[in-house]
Amino acid sequence: MKNKSKFIYDFNKLCEKIYSKKNNIIVFQTDIISSSIFCKLNGQYIANKTLLEIEKFFFNKTILFPAFSNDFVSKKYDIKLSKANTGTIPNMAISSGKYFRSESPLHSFLVKGEKLEEIKKLKQITTWGQGSVFDWLYSNNALWVSLNLDLNRGCAIHHMAEEKAKVPYRFYKLFKGKLYNNGKYEKDVFEKKYSYYKKYYKRLNYDKWPAIMRRKKDFEKIIINKGLFANVSTAKKIVDRSYVFYKKNPYGSLNLKK
Repeated sequence: MKNKSKFIYDFNKLCEKIYSKKNNIIVFQTDIISSSIFCKLNGQYIANKTLLEIEKFFFNKTILFPAFSNDFVSKKYDIKLSKANTGTIPNMAISSGKYFRSESPLHSFLVKGEKLEEIKKLKQITTWGQGSVFDWLYSNNALWVSLNLDLNRGCAIHHMAEEKAKVPYRFYKLFKGKLYNNGKYEKDVFEKKYSYYKKYYKRLNYDKWPAIMRRKKDFEKIIINKGLFANVSTAKKIVDRSYVFYKKNPYGSLNLKK
């Protein structure tokens, strides 16, 4: 019980610091492993309590969780049943039935809060481009919280900059498939994404672009203990800074042979 109480106490301290940023739109990209190991608690417990505390603490905000899925690559995507590859917390949120899942089969977000209706009206042209949730987050300068994740793993919105800068290792690809809702077929859908060429996949390395964020001091690392931290910045800063990185070096996120 002591470990459980300590985790909740510490997590609320983290929430207080995030809340003090006074942003009304907050994205949580999450990982639970370090907290589970440090607190010696079951991962399911950590995930459940993290989700519940976020919902309680930010009840008057619009909160989002990335819920990306690879199912659509196999031509079949289910709004309710396609699991997110972004961790335990988004999958718990999907199962809870309390969240709206945005329309992108490849890069959906789970959304809850007063701005939900705005997101429901979005009509994306490309995954990271005009009309996407990413574009909406950028336009509204949402707060992006990488929970227990370093910037190179916890800032999915930075891919917007790759599309904006038209990096040469990606190209526009049209994905087509069938959309289901809890097992029931709804319609045929498609999505256009600025995808990487397969030959470059094993060379992708996103360790370098965060350096510009560090130099410009455009993010804050909030450390509560060895098992609980968050890298916090705004969507606009993440995209704008990484755009500068890619314009300067279009191959900056590739390990290239000399």
